[in-house]
Amino acid sequence: MYKALLPVLILLLGGTLSAGTIYTDRSLFEGALGATLTDNYSTADGYPSGFDIYSDSAMSAFFGETKYRTTGFPNWNMVNSDVHYCAGCNGSFLLDFTETSLGTASGVYGVGMAISTNSGSLPYHAFITFGDNTTLDHALPPGESFFGIIDPQLIRSIHLGLSGGGATTSGSFTLESLTIGSLGNGNGNGTVVIPEPALTAIVGLALVGLALRRRRQ
Repeated sequence: MYKALLPVLILLLGGTLSAGTIYTDRSLFEGALGATLTDNYSTADGYPSGFDIYSDSAMSAFFGETKYRTTGFPNWNMVNSDVHYCAGCNGSFLLDFTETSLGTASGVYGVGMAISTNSGSLPYHAFITFGDNTTLDHALPPGESFFGIIDPQLIRSIHLGLSGGGATTSGSFTLESLTIGSLGNGNGNGTVVIPEPALTAIVGLALVGLALRRRRQ
């Protein structure tokens, strides 16, 4: 019975216990989501015009969808309105998604960011914590890029800094925009995501079916 069940379990579980689907193309990322909200760090998004430095609480309140916490230089959020955001522009920071209008207390389904600067001498990593408290460390490429991640376990937070979520006051890193999104119809590559409760039910039915088959034989 267990040998017969093993391929079923591998098929069902193999694609669902991944640590997120990563995107480098914005259009593909947004196409895999339902509703989205994008913070362009502009006056239209609630920021004062020009350049200024803000505390974590002030920065979190402007767009109101993400909690910011600088981990390199304390309370050092720099915004050049309509241009970019950085944490001193050479400091690490944490983005928390547990209080968004598109998610839950466990996080949000998708997060994407347009990175305008990432130093070649000390390229930052994205250290992601998911809703189930598992983590993923992803090395970001130097220069300009787009980084997006989607996961059915939800994304609780992303730390931008050293590998493993380490803080730093070195390097150079800026964001042009930040996007969050809710669940769409699939995961962006043609595969519909099976939520955990449904997956558990499927596995349970498979076990019952195999047990009944064994009795009849």
